[in-house]
Amino acid sequence: MTRGQGGFTLVEMIVVVFLLAIAMLGILSVFDASARINKSEQDVAETQGSVRFGIAQMTRAIRMSGSGGLFVTQAVLNRPDPDLDGITVTGAGNYDNVASGTTVAPLTGDPIPVRPGTDMIEIRGVINSPLLGFDLTTGCEPCTPGSGCSECVGPTAIKVAEKTGTPHVNDSSEDAIVANRPKRPQFSQVDAYTAGVSAENPMLVIVAFNDDIHTGCAVTRVVGTDPGPQTFSLYPQSPYNVGAITAPTSLVASKTLGTVNFDSSIGKQFNSETPGEGAAEPQALKNIRHAGVLDDLVFFIDNRNPNHPALTQGTRRGDKFDVVTLADDIEDLQIAYGVDTNPVGGDNAVGRIGTAPAGSDTNVSTEADGDEWVPNVAGETPYAATDFQSQQPPPDPFTHPGSHCPRLHGVIVSLVAKSHDPDPTYRSPSAFGILTMNSPVTIAPPYPDTAQYAAGPPRKYRRRIQTLKINLRNYAYEG
Repeated sequence: MTRGQGGFTLVEMIVVVFLLAIAMLGILSVFDASARINKSEQDVAETQGSVRFGIAQMTRAIRMSGSGGLFVTQAVLNRPDPDLDGITVTGAGNYDNVASGTTVAPLTGDPIPVRPGTDMIEIRGVINSPLLGFDLTTGCEPCTPGSGCSECVGPTAIKVAEKTGTPHVNDSSEDAIVANRPKRPQFSQVDAYTAGVSAENPMLVIVAFNDDIHTGCAVTRVVGTDPGPQTFSLYPQSPYNVGAITAPTSLVASKTLGTVNFDSSIGKQFNSETPGEGAAEPQALKNIRHAGVLDDLVFFIDNRNPNHPALTQGTRRGDKFDVVTLADDIEDLQIAYGVDTNPVGGDNAVGRIGTAPAGSDTNVSTEADGDEWVPNVAGETPYAATDFQSQQPPPDPFTHPGSHCPRLHGVIVSLVAKSHDPDPTYRSPSAFGILTMNSPVTIAPPYPDTAQYAAGPPRKYRRRIQTLKINLRNYAYEG
């Protein structure tokens, strides 16, 4: 082989390999960046989905609060009932920015720690199953054609008709009951919902009677072209009793809710006007208007894994809760309550106190005590339970009929979600946390409050926040 036919020298080969390596590293870095961006976008989408799903579940329950006839002070709780087990709250004793040591007792296992610095909210009503209608021929047994049904006291079976004389259709699974209408399998829904009930895991039933004990609640409005203002009766409040069931209902087979024990110690806690009053005996009434399975729900942030907290719902079963996770990686929940505090009976609206500056939101203020939402700004004192109704101070005992009108008309829910995995390249101010409403968490770079996160090096996360105002369907005036 001559000199002119020689190959590459060693130096030339090294240079070529080096240049190829640089090119490959560049190509791989592009692929790596693309993969990280794709993963980051997936995390953002999952985070946004968690926020939306979690707030949708809470919205549904909050809008239905009080369904079945509960007093507003028993329907929405911003502090636990002192006479019911299952929730332990440390610190100030209310659900606002709970302290370390706050727990919820599940049906099995150890108490679940609630994330420090987050809020909780308790919602009660006939939420997860249909509300059933009654007439004078149905109700607490025995029922007779001449005298109607019996008083709903003590342990008693409750008879339910597929169709009342009103007529109200409870169940149209038989085509002959209501012609040309789709089937309404409410009976089977209730039976399915109560299938897991037992003496160890009881459920509650509320029966509301045909009367109105809040006849003094009214509002005066000018309607359309009418010459003068008209007065409308608002917020009808029927008397009710709450009892416990320890066996599944048998509506499909026997048209009965089974035996409801109105002497239940848990049920009696729901009969009083406010949770702090203690137990109230069932009223000796028998003309039932409607009844249903009463749900007692608590929403909180499960902090068993501080790096991956979860929005969680607990459903009361006796002195414990059936706990399910609604959304993962929800690191903060903040709640504010909209109470009509205007003098002389209020204006049946929740908004700013005083005149709002031009161009600002006339409903919400970012100044402490600048609106009727509390506590949506740092420095505001949470409402007491009695603030949710109009008589201040509340009479002891409550007397009826009277104008104990609901003043709580809405709830603001704010959720902060984070991505499951950290993103070291994320440089937004929210990488270390997002503050909402009156959250006590301090976010001081390079690391957020250690009460919120497990010990370790600072980690950046992508976050999303969603805040929603929710009108209470049973206590908000629309007119």
